[in-house]
Amino acid sequence: MSRRIEEFYCAIQGQGCGKYFKTYLRTNMIGNYTIRCPACGHDHFRFVKSGLVTDDRHNQRYGTAEIIIGLASTLSDVPSHDDPSYRRSVLKAYNGGISP
Repeated sequence: MSRRIEEFYCAIQGQGCGKYFKTYLRTNMIGNYTIRCPACGHDHFRFVKSGLVTDDRHNQRYGTAEIIIGLASTLSDVPSHDDPSYRRSVLKAYNGGISP
């Protein structure tokens, strides 16, 4: 069983805090899950299939939802792909990347 990393945005329009955070999802997960923001406690109701968050909200067919709390250590004001330190680490990962 492996896991995937999913990044969430806690939207201000949805009464959230405007932060980005990550959480781990196992590849064997399927069903309703509530992903809780570690900064403000806002709940994100999602349907997960094969460890991937779908565009669907909770599905009554799958019953009640488990609560997964996001990783507080990953809180950020910008998404990871826009973070300069993340970009540097990606460039270092391939041969010919930037030097430290």
